[in-house]
Amino acid sequence: IALALNENVRNARLYETRAHVLHKLGEYKRAMDDAKEAVIIDGNSTAGYMRIASILAATGKPKDALDVITKGLKTVHAQTSGYTQMDIQRMSIERQLDPTYVPRVDYRLDPIQRLPEDLTVLVLRLLDTRMLAICRAVSRYWMMLINSVPVLWSRPQFTPSNAIQELMCQLPAYVKPRKLLSRQNHNIPECILRHVLEKSRGSLLSLWFPDGSAVTSATVDALFGHRRPRLSSIDIGRTAIVSETLINRVLNWTLSSQITDIRLPYRSHIGNEAMEVIAREASALRVLDISGCTKVRVKHMFKAWNSVIADAQGSTALEKLYMNDHPGIPELLVYSTKYRHFSNLKVLHMAIHDQGVLSMYAGLGPVMEYLQRIPNAQIPFPGLIELNIDGVWDTTIASQRFESINTALLISR
Repeated sequence: IALALNENVRNARLYETRAHVLHKLGEYKRAMDDAKEAVIIDGNSTAGYMRIASILAATGKPKDALDVITKGLKTVHAQTSGYTQMDIQRMSIERQLDPTYVPRVDYRLDPIQRLPEDLTVLVLRLLDTRMLAICRAVSRYWMMLINSVPVLWSRPQFTPSNAIQELMCQLPAYVKPRKLLSRQNHNIPECILRHVLEKSRGSLLSLWFPDGSAVTSATVDALFGHRRPRLSSIDIGRTAIVSETLINRVLNWTLSSQITDIRLPYRSHIGNEAMEVIAREASALRVLDISGCTKVRVKHMFKAWNSVIADAQGSTALEKLYMNDHPGIPELLVYSTKYRHFSNLKVLHMAIHDQGVLSMYAGLGPVMEYLQRIPNAQIPFPGLIELNIDGVWDTTIASQRFESINTALLISR
C-alpha cells in the first residue's frame, strides 16, 4: 500500500515484501523488478538476492540462479541476517545441477498436509470405517481433518476384524465400555455406533446396524442430532438389538423418496403399520427384505401399495423382494396373478429354513395347481431372473414338500 501511494519510497523491506507476494501470485516479471530494486537500495538485502534466485530457478534457469546467489554471498556481509539461508539455497541449487545427486526422502513430511484438502477428502472416501479409525490415530491433524468432514462417515462399513477395538481405544475414557471386545466377538458396541452417527452430522447416506449391535435411544438421538439425513438405504442386522419403538422412529423420520434399499430381516415385531409407512414414503424403493417378519400380512402389503398407486393394475419400482421364512408366500403368489404391483420384480427369495414357518403353510400345493391353469398373461413376475425357493421345491423329498412336480412345471412357464 505504501509503494502504491508513493512510488518514491526508498525502503528495501517494502520491495522485498511485495516481491514475495508477487512471486506467490505467479507474476514473476514484476516480482523480479521489485527484488532487483531491493538489492539496489540495500546491497545487503539477503531476501532480495534469494528472491531473484528463486524466480530464476522457478523459470528454468538454475545456472543463472546459482550465479546470482554466489554473487550475493560475496557481496553481503557474513554477519548479516539471512546469510546462512542464502548459503543453504546455494547448496540446494547446486544439487539440482548435479546429475549424480539422488534426493533424500524426508519421511517426516506429512503427505496429507501437502495435498489440497479436497484431494485429501477424495482419497479418504475410499477407506472403510476400519481404516478411518486407524488414520485418526496417526496424528492430531489427521484426527481433526477426519472428524471435520461428515461425508467420510456417511457410509459406515464395519469389517469383521479388530477395527472396532482400534476405534474404541481412541474414544474418550468416559464412553468406553468396561469390557473391550475379544478377537472372536465382532459385536459393535453402542458407543461406536453413536460416535459414527455423530461424526456424520446429518450427511449419512447408509444406515446400517450390524449383527450383534445394541441400539439405544441415545444412538438414534445422535442420528437426528443435526439435520434430517437423506438416507438411500436402511439395513438392520438380523441379530441387532433394536426395539420396535426405535425402528418405527427411524422409519417415520428417515424415509423419503431418495431411499432405495430397506432391509429388516427377522424383525418379528415389524407389522402392517411399518409397511404402510414404507409404501407411502419410499416411492423409489428398489430392494425390500422382510424375511421372517411374520406379522406383515401380504394382503395388507398389496392394500398399502394400492393406496399410493394411481392405477390398481400399476406396478411399484420394487425389483428385489426377500421373503424367506415368511408364511404369506401362497398369498403372494395368488394376489400377484390379480394385481401387478410387483410385476417389475427381478429377484425373489422365498426360501423356507424354519420348520416352525413350514408348519404354518397350508394349501401351497393347490396354489401351484391353480397357477398351472391361469393364462400366460396372468403369470406373476414376468421379468424374474433370480428365484430362490429352497425348502419349497426339493425333488429329493417330493412327497413331503408341496407337490414338487407342479412347482417344476410352474417354473418352466
